[in-house]
Amino acid sequence: MVVALAEAGCDIVGVSRSNAGDTAARVEALDRRFADLRTDLASPAPVDDIVRATVEVFGHVDVLVNNAGIIRRDDALDFSEHDWDAVMDVNLKSVFFLSQAVACQYVKQQSGGKIINIASMLSF
Repeated sequence: MVVALAEAGCDIVGVSRSNAGDTAARVEALDRRFADLRTDLASPAPVDDIVRATVEVFGHVDVLVNNAGIIRRDDALDFSEHDWDAVMDVNLKSVFFLSQAVACQYVKQQSGGKIINIASMLSF
């Protein structure tokens, strides 16, 4: 997905907990820029820093792709509150507050933008 966005002319901010591998090199090979932000979306705490860093590096935000997600598998009768909270925090809470922060940036920029939410079909 990142390479396709770079091919379409996007500069990329990759937000992840781990090494992005060869993603930066693949984006830069397309004459686009890649900023690697390491953070954990287990809480919305880093949201403002993500938007601020993006604006500092690229001057604006055009597209947000919410692709982070986790899963915990257990029978409903055994599923713990801790696991429930972890899944909800990453899959819903951080998505909402990151989308909200980016939407506020779109208003500030007076340019609008796109928010794309990706979901897994794994549970089906």
